[in-house]
Amino acid sequence: MQNSTVSKTLRISKAFEKYLLDPYILKTPFFDSSFSISGKIVVEVGFGNGELITRMAKARKKDLFIGIENSEISCEKAVKRAYDMKIENVKFVRGDAKFLARELFGDKSVDLFLAFYPIPWPKKSQEGKRLFEKDFLKVVSSILKDSGKFVAVTDDAFYFEWTVNNLKELEIDHVTHTLKPIKATKYGRKWERLGRKSWSIISHPKNFEINRILEGQDLPHAHIKEISEEVVSKKLETLSTMRFRENELFVEFRGFFKGRDEYVLRVIGVDGKFPQLYYITVKRRRDGWLVRLDDIAKVFKTPAVKKSIEYVANALKN
Repeated sequence: MQNSTVSKTLRISKAFEKYLLDPYILKTPFFDSSFSISGKIVVEVGFGNGELITRMAKARKKDLFIGIENSEISCEKAVKRAYDMKIENVKFVRGDAKFLARELFGDKSVDLFLAFYPIPWPKKSQEGKRLFEKDFLKVVSSILKDSGKFVAVTDDAFYFEWTVNNLKELEIDHVTHTLKPIKATKYGRKWERLGRKSWSIISHPKNFEINRILEGQDLPHAHIKEISEEVVSKKLETLSTMRFRENELFVEFRGFFKGRDEYVLRVIGVDGKFPQLYYITVKRRRDGWLVRLDDIAKVFKTPAVKKSIEYVANALKN
């Protein structure tokens, strides 16, 4: 039993090492020199258990398939599936597709972009959660090669009409079809059993100006000359309830914790519509204090994150 457990653990570890990319350390836009790509680049967002993307990768060995999914469980299932199928041309990334599609792919770099049965989020208050909002459609249209296509499928009539309307307003060329649910996906089979129909949208490339905020990920850190711990504590206590807004950046400090020779600030940083929770450490050094991003949680080094470190350093200096 023990040997079986160890074997299973090693198998899972090897699978994740081989197939799961860490988006926090990838260069942006995404072109990894470790891949030898002679064919096309195919991206699927919201791949569920990975059934469709692994099938396609198995059948098209010259193409590179990249799946983006926010669910940890789905990523685990897809990784195990790819490992068991011994597929060499598929990689998975866990995270927010709206953010990652923009940051990991350059203009005119993707041949085929797929999104099947995303959550429609039907309530008005949920509109910001919908995948096919205009900003996302701009990104997808821009990262497609001139011959590329974006293929989306939904079973929700309202979501279909809402997405088509967004494409029309952006003047992106597209065609639509009514079709039977796609059996190669979990939800497609479910909708077929329930007798529901699906709608497909196929759109074509269009150039938009895309601002990729991760270009240049060097993080600022600051050395503060010797000031008393009492002054540091008072300044951080004041800062810990403050919030700042600068253009599309928003930073809110949510309390601080005192440790041995260090303080830790809890921070929410928002770039446009992309929020992150992280911590900034203020640690005593021989010649003063060091202000830096704490490495306890993974975080994208966005302008809001960089700005929040500057806020802390300036608060201590002044």
